[in-house]
Amino acid sequence: MAAAAAVSSAKRSLRAELKQRLRAISAEERLRQSRLLAQEVMAHSQYQKSKRISIFLSMPDEIETEEIIKDIFRRGKTCFIPRYRFQSNHMDMVRLASPEEISALPKTSWNIHQPREDEVREEALSTGIRGAPWWPVAASSSTAALPFVFLAEGSKSTSKILLFSLI
Repeated sequence: MAAAAAVSSAKRSLRAELKQRLRAISAEERLRQSRLLAQEVMAHSQYQKSKRISIFLSMPDEIETEEIIKDIFRRGKTCFIPRYRFQSNHMDMVRLASPEEISALPKTSWNIHQPREDEVREEALSTGIRGAPWWPVAASSSTAALPFVFLAEGSKSTSKILLFSLI
């Protein structure tokens, strides 16, 4: 129990520190770094091989993910986004039909677009590869101020990735 509290406290502290660093970055610099990150992710071999990709919808002070989301659809990949269930503290990654759908999605109390909780959608983990391991593929290098982790799951025939922020 004490270990869990220590981890929770460390996570809160790290998030606060990273948010403070991000606030110090201008919008122009954040966009420049986001573009570099998008190029890095889209050029990655695991991204190119993946057929199913889970990605977060960015907030104004986070890595801009719109370019990556558009590329997912341009390449004919399947895209999944988070849907947080407030009553249960549970998050699913659910299928997004198109990049244009994002603006039509309702917003949460945190001002984040996401599908309604009662809306039936394909869930990434219930329809994806079961039992295949996740492994870290890359962490941001050209975008040191905008931390992220890029994970991959899969086999030789099919794979999927998850891009998420450390914040």
